[in-house]
Amino acid sequence: MLATVLIIRRRPDLHGEPLSPRLNRAIPRDPATGLSNRQGFIEAGTQILTRSGDRVVAVIAIDVGPEAPVGAIGDVAPAITAMLPGETLAGIVGPTQLACVLTVESHSPNAPDQLVGRLTSFLAHQESAAARGASIGLARSDRESGSIEPLLEAADIAAMVARMRGERSLWFEDEMAVQRRARDTIAHSLPEAIGSGAIAPYFEPVVDLQSGELLGFEVLARWEHPVHGTIAPAHFIDIARERGLISDLTLSVMRQALCAAKDWDARLVLSVNCAVPEMRDPWLAQKVIRLLTELGYPPSRLEIELTEGALMDPHGIAPSIIESLKAQGVRVALDDFGTGVSSLTHLRALPFDRIKIDHSIVTAMTDDPARASIADAILRLGESLNLPIVAEGVESMRIAERLRAMGCTIGQGYLFGQPMSLMQTRRMLAEQRLIPTTVTSQRLAG
Repeated sequence: MLATVLIIRRRPDLHGEPLSPRLNRAIPRDPATGLSNRQGFIEAGTQILTRSGDRVVAVIAIDVGPEAPVGAIGDVAPAITAMLPGETLAGIVGPTQLACVLTVESHSPNAPDQLVGRLTSFLAHQESAAARGASIGLARSDRESGSIEPLLEAADIAAMVARMRGERSLWFEDEMAVQRRARDTIAHSLPEAIGSGAIAPYFEPVVDLQSGELLGFEVLARWEHPVHGTIAPAHFIDIARERGLISDLTLSVMRQALCAAKDWDARLVLSVNCAVPEMRDPWLAQKVIRLLTELGYPPSRLEIELTEGALMDPHGIAPSIIESLKAQGVRVALDDFGTGVSSLTHLRALPFDRIKIDHSIVTAMTDDPARASIADAILRLGESLNLPIVAEGVESMRIAERLRAMGCTIGQGYLFGQPMSLMQTRRMLAEQRLIPTTVTSQRLAG
């Protein structure tokens, strides 16, 4: 639960519209929070809209995202509703989403933005990862629709686009609807793409920064679409999480990658990232081990990466999964380190094989002394815990030289090559004589 509640005084230029007592009693409600559910929100919001006259009605949707644990929006709801003007209609309109309806006086059109500014500032400083990662979408009646349901849909779309762009909040614009339709098309095709293997592994080299020796690859996903070409993961990973398909996607790509790499040089390790929702699956370790056994792939050549969010997830079981994987010889790495709130207790208590410095720190470290200090602190932490450190986002010789000077020995990034398809990876391995001649002759053509 959020520990801090910020209360904003009611303002004359931004306010909720009181509902009739009968409608207020009859609104269908979310049992966990007592707020209206989606049906009740639409019914009550429509009444507010019809009574608004020439005033603008704004809908604000706050979404904690597809990786938020079950019930996270309910945890955030009390603090958010406490910040809203009195008598504001608020409701739980989706598994991860809260929305509110505000009536805005014509002389103060920026009032919703001011409220959202306070909301984003408040959310950004919370301990809850779900609160910190929330995105906010806004839509208003003078531009979008005379009905509350399309307004809610527009605000939902704006929140989705904000998340995709890495923004905190956005107002709905017409072109966003086109993006939503494209996203719906991807969502419709996603299950078949996973089942058919159309989403394939790409391989990003991981190298020794001192010698340049290839140590392995991080496995990434790319959708080889017959019409749209190669689709980047930013366009389908979140959808897979929302639709409960992320585990199937990860295992499908992992299967393809392990099958291809089985006969590669025994020194090469494949790293596969597991998302926060996957770390709530009590059978994840068994699924991975079963796959390794089926394919005859050595467990010591597989590394499972998990993020700090998985460690801090109150609904996750990351420690037991890590222990099970390690017991079978699988390596485990902590990914994107330096951007979250990992406890040092986790690092000491859990048997990680290495830590990966987040690319946002590495790419900026030559120009930003603060980022360089963070990278250096992580390297010193790794030394104290006897954990190797991998730097992600090594995009220039300048960055590589700075990392070497700081004592970092392993890196990955565009300096060493962009993610490659299986065919491109086989060619590179053949050139470096890291793939048997028989495999080269049989498989190089794909």
